[in-house]
Amino acid sequence: MAERRPPGRWWLWLIGGLLLVAFTVALIAWWRPIYGFVADQARIRAWVEQFGAWAPLAIVLLEMTQALLAPIPGQAIEAVSGYLYGPFLGTLWPMIGMAIGSFLLFHLSRRFGRPLVIRLIGVRSMDRLDDLVRRGGAPFFFLIWLVPFAPDDLACAAAGLTPMPGRQFMALMLLGRLPGVFVSVWVGANVARISPVLWALLFAVIAAAALVFWRWGESIQEAVLRFAESVGSHFGG
Repeated sequence: MAERRPPGRWWLWLIGGLLLVAFTVALIAWWRPIYGFVADQARIRAWVEQFGAWAPLAIVLLEMTQALLAPIPGQAIEAVSGYLYGPFLGTLWPMIGMAIGSFLLFHLSRRFGRPLVIRLIGVRSMDRLDDLVRRGGAPFFFLIWLVPFAPDDLACAAAGLTPMPGRQFMALMLLGRLPGVFVSVWVGANVARISPVLWALLFAVIAAAALVFWRWGESIQEAVLRFAESVGSHFGG
């Protein structure tokens, strides 16, 4: 007797496709005022400067919260920081927030162990957490923070459950995450120079990548982890 295939989630793809089409149509219809607003960096920066030290503090707090709980994509915060402060200060503020949030997550995980980690990340992520701890080692964790599509925030909690020293954790985490943060900041800093045609192409690539990762995200993440484990064991061995 042949196995019965589980029903496909075609309706999720349909809804996602319709939303993507609607967003694309709206973007095409209103790209001129949107692009005109985004391109006026001087006016936006002047408005932000009215908030004084509160504006960079907001970037730091958002990135810190993202590192702890991941409620919003860190790349979005970093791109906004780059847009407002340029490539260097725009990189500094997210890195400070990321350092504080990751430091807290690492030490909370080490101090209170699995019960607190479960409350922070949820029960469904615990299998992946245990998998990271099992594979763990300094080179492995460094590659997770360096390579895209890896569970880098979860790796901070997993590292707290290993014997890794705190100073080594901070050094590897910051070095591994810096290139990805800088790329996001650089995109934000140069957003006004990107033409509408290139923006449309970039959006199409991002949307396609998001759909692919939504559909095959677990397989992609597992392939990345196998790569990190292989390279990490080579350097750690």
